[in-house]
Amino acid sequence: MKKRLVSLMCAAVMAVSLIGCGGGKAANETTKAPDASKETTAAKESDGQKETTAPETTKAGIDTSSLERELKLSKDPSEYKICVYWPAPDTYFEENIQPGYQQIEKEYGVTIDYAIGTEWTQDIENQIVEAKAAEGYNLFLIYGADTSGANALYKELIEADCKVINYGGKVDDPQESAATICGDVYDYSYEATKKMIEEMGGKGSIINVLENLGDVNTLERQKGVEAAVAESDGVTICQTIGDITTEDEGYEKVANALAANPNATGIIATGGTASRGMTNALKDYYASNSDAKHLYAVATDPSEEVLGGLEDGTLDVGVAQNGYGQGYLGSLSLLYMAEGWTIKDWGVHIVTGYVFITKDNIDTYDKEIEELSVKIAADLESTYLNKPE
Repeated sequence: MKKRLVSLMCAAVMAVSLIGCGGGKAANETTKAPDASKETTAAKESDGQKETTAPETTKAGIDTSSLERELKLSKDPSEYKICVYWPAPDTYFEENIQPGYQQIEKEYGVTIDYAIGTEWTQDIENQIVEAKAAEGYNLFLIYGADTSGANALYKELIEADCKVINYGGKVDDPQESAATICGDVYDYSYEATKKMIEEMGGKGSIINVLENLGDVNTLERQKGVEAAVAESDGVTICQTIGDITTEDEGYEKVANALAANPNATGIIATGGTASRGMTNALKDYYASNSDAKHLYAVATDPSEEVLGGLEDGTLDVGVAQNGYGQGYLGSLSLLYMAEGWTIKDWGVHIVTGYVFITKDNIDTYDKEIEELSVKIAADLESTYLNKPE
């Protein structure tokens, strides 16, 4: 496998057109390193190692001055070759994942590169990631484009002495990456549905809006919704919509479901793409049906559409998956592994949690997300990692 990656040095140049990096940069151009004189990161020499202290506050104002970690960088920060991969253009990456790993850049002075695929396919992911490995990157935080196919890529990278963490969602077992860092999609889908049922007074019928039914994460979301409904004698699922892969497709399928189920009292979308389509469909539904009753509506991921829907009353609850924590904890874990720390339980699922968003906390939920992430980070060393001897 090492020979295969080395042979990709030439292919790396060809892959430039496939990789989307910040600000339209060339694929092999990394983000500019932070200016140490302008950052609050402090570095000092201690026993031949660079010890860093975190900036006192995160973007949302979380105080990190009291953080105590045993992690010390033994090399110059520029020598840590970290790459974060996201499968296709999506504002969720820019608005949630990036701020998380950018905080690690500030705390440790490292530069983290990223690559975005042109299409959500495993083949494109393989090409881009292999090209980045050929460029010398050896610390990878990857969202598996295909829950079954991603493992082969992870195995290949690890056999080439790379460190790999999967994020964003689970992949099929047996997992080849050191860990998966993401939310528990069953849990938040179940709890969001329970909240919906409670607000509906324990009676009514709901439309369940799902994405790719061939994805293990979508199936877990479906199980969560159905389990909550099964516990309530007065609520049923009147229709399940599946295999939504684009916002437009979500809009069309939700619009059709609303027309087919005029007596529905609730609707829930547990994926980000489906939620954007659902929100737009609901707005148009109310605009063209002045007598329509309000459906209790739950959407996922704090996109512009979802936040707007919460503000204008189209939606009642949003579920903020902790994308910030995935970027933050994933890149931090890679630094630990680069310094010889090992994962206690290979393939462990480090759950990043979620926050419900309503009108009451729409301006502060991001602070709750960062607080949650910092709390999990404080437990990394004791719960998930073995210190090098």
